[in-house]
Amino acid sequence: MRSTGSYSLEAARGLTPRMVDVMRAAERGSSVDRTADELGVSASTVKAVRAALYSRLGVATITAAIAEARRRGEY
Repeated sequence: MRSTGSYSLEAARGLTPRMVDVMRAAERGSSVDRTADELGVSASTVKAVRAALYSRLGVATITAAIAEARRRGEY
């Protein structure tokens, strides 16, 4: 398996660690602003990660993203 930096190309197809962090925060009921504070990033970053999740998983909400990631065995 080829790798790029610290991530393998195969791993790059799945969810990123940041995507998982954002989903975990959402499961705990954290808002975008609170998630940003918890992760030490901006609210815009959290929104961008959520948008990437929705696109990657073909869903429209964070709840649907969590459900779809679980269905696929990625979360």
